[in-house]
Amino acid sequence: MTSGCSERPLSPVIEKEKTFYDSPERPRELSAGTDKVGLSSVLIDYCWNEDLKMCQLEIINPAKPLEGFRTQIVGKGDKIRFLFDASPEFKSPLPSGEKLYSFEDHVPLEVEFNLDGTFTVPEEKGRHNFGYLAEFKGDIKGQAYYGFAVVVK
Repeated sequence: MTSGCSERPLSPVIEKEKTFYDSPERPRELSAGTDKVGLSSVLIDYCWNEDLKMCQLEIINPAKPLEGFRTQIVGKGDKIRFLFDASPEFKSPLPSGEKLYSFEDHVPLEVEFNLDGTFTVPEEKGRHNFGYLAEFKGDIKGQAYYGFAVVVK
């Protein structure tokens, strides 16, 4: 019986350097509210990709993802502002662009922001669902889509 060993050196294992895109990092939490009440928002979907064209999130009516969340009552014409958690433990970037959508029969309609970065609540009474699309176009590229709802009294 013959046995032997190879003198050939083993090839080194080369680990790929991990980037932000390989991490499980989630987008920052979105806070919304008026001067009187805070609003609950839910992160519906997000995408990180060096090629921003690969992140084309679907703009959906957030009614289903918001089931079970408390919906705040607001007044006609109230102004709602948005803030992202700026805590240093988040590695995800702050958005460089944003779009807001309301829904009419599940069809998204883009809502204009006021000059001060707020938007004005509709005059029509009842429940209104909104989608907020945050875009990241800096060193880290991607999109995040949030939903929230209000009841206008």
